[in-house]
Amino acid sequence: MSNFVLQQTDAEVQAILNKVQPFVDNNNLAVYGFGYGVCTTAGATAAKSVSIDNLVLTPGGMISVNFTNSFTVSNPTLSVNGSNPKPIKLYGAAMPIWKVRDNTILTMNYDGTQFNVTSINSNSSLAPTGFVDLALPSGLLWAEKNVGANRPEDDGLYFSWGNVDGHTGTDGYDFGSGNDGPYASTPGAELTGNIPANTTYDAAMHNMGAPCRMPTVSEFQELNANCISEWTTQNGVNGRRFTSRINGNSLFFPAAGFRSGVSLGNRGSDGGYWSSSRYSAASGYNVSFNASAVNPAYTNDRFFGFSVRAVQ
Repeated sequence: MSNFVLQQTDAEVQAILNKVQPFVDNNNLAVYGFGYGVCTTAGATAAKSVSIDNLVLTPGGMISVNFTNSFTVSNPTLSVNGSNPKPIKLYGAAMPIWKVRDNTILTMNYDGTQFNVTSINSNSSLAPTGFVDLALPSGLLWAEKNVGANRPEDDGLYFSWGNVDGHTGTDGYDFGSGNDGPYASTPGAELTGNIPANTTYDAAMHNMGAPCRMPTVSEFQELNANCISEWTTQNGVNGRRFTSRINGNSLFFPAAGFRSGVSLGNRGSDGGYWSSSRYSAASGYNVSFNASAVNPAYTNDRFFGFSVRAVQ
C-alpha cells in the first residue's frame, strides 16, 4: 500500500491557525496554561519552584508537576517560571504535606490566585499506618483507635482535661467529683489557655509521639460536618461510625462512657472525647454522643475522665 500525504491549501492552514490562536503564540509557540515540569526544591522549603518550557501561565490552565522531594513543611507555594509564588491547595485548604512524598505528581488547575490540586499520582495518598484519610477540607488524618487502645472497639485510656496520664476504666483512680477535688492538684488544672499553645499538656502527643496530637473543637466540628454519623454496634461494642461524604472512608468511636470519682459511667450508651480547646477556667470542649445525637462542641468540667482520639 502506497504512502500518502494529506495536502491542504493555504486558506485551510490559515483557518486551523485561527482556531488555535488563543492557545498558541506564533512568535514563540508558547502553550498557554498547559504543561509538565519537575520540581527539585528541598522538602523543607515551603516555596517550591518549577520551570516548564514554552509555558505562559494563565488562569484556567492545567499543569502537572513531579515533586521529587517529600513535602515536610506546611503551607507550600509554587512559582512557575519565576512567577509570584501561589498557594497549593486541596479542597480549598493548604495541601496536606503527608500526601506528597518523593516523586509525587500533582496535577493542578491554576485560577489566578492559587493552584488547586485535581489529582495525585503516587502512593502518598495512603494514610500512615493507624490513621484514616477522610478527605476532609483541612487534610487532617484521624487515628483509627483511641489513645491507649489496641483496636478500634477498645475504650483505651481516660484522661482529665490537660493531663497526659491516662487511666483504665477500672484501675481505681479517683478523678473526683469536681474541679476542686483531686483534679486541682494535677498539671492540667494550672493550664489557662488552649492545649496547642503548650503541648506539654497534650495527651495524644505525650502517649503516641509527634506529629500525633489532640484535635481542636473546630476539627471535631469539621469531622461531624463532612461525615455521615450513625449509631451502630461493631464487634459487639456500641458506638458511632463517622463515614466521609467525600471518599467513603470511616471511623468508629466506641461509646466508652466517662470516669468520675473511681467509677466508670454510661459505658455502652454515651461517648465523650476531649478536644484540646479550652472553654473556660472550669471546662473544656469535647465531642459528646449517644444513640440519638452528636454534639461536636459540648462542654464539661475538666475533671471528668474522657477518651482521647489523636489526629495529625
